[in-house]
Amino acid sequence: MVDVPVVGLWKDGDDEVVITPTLEHALAVAAAGAHVVALDGTRRPRPDGLDLAATVAGLRAVTDVAIMADCGSVADAVAAEAAGVDLLGTTLGGYTGERPRTAGPDYELLEQVIRSCRLPVVVEGRVHTPEQAARAIALGAHSVCVGTAITHPATITGWFAEAVAG
Repeated sequence: MVDVPVVGLWKDGDDEVVITPTLEHALAVAAAGAHVVALDGTRRPRPDGLDLAATVAGLRAVTDVAIMADCGSVADAVAAEAAGVDLLGTTLGGYTGERPRTAGPDYELLEQVIRSCRLPVVVEGRVHTPEQAARAIALGAHSVCVGTAITHPATITGWFAEAVAG
């Protein structure tokens, strides 16, 4: 229904890996019609026991959907690129314990991933303003995924209330 790529994911579970955590989840997201399947792209253990490379291989065996790895560090991005994904995301920067959580996008992670990898990098995570998105593009991001700042009115309202309360 839209002329832009649809990135699909399935958040599930209580373990550390919750973004499309298994091959079964990834296959279901692809079958639902996503143009891009976003996977947890970290080196952490996955609930089904497969590593990222095996998950990518399993997905590639039955579909030609593009695959994005949501990474938390440069080491994740390098491993995800080696695993055969198509896009790298900074989504999990600050959430895996390898990097500090930043107030806005992790621009340092973006720059490090661009220097270390050949794949396009999508900035995702804590993008709250158009200026932050523009800075990410200026630093070399392929694209920017904005979530909460567009889709979650209660959070947006909280940002404004906090700012005016001083």
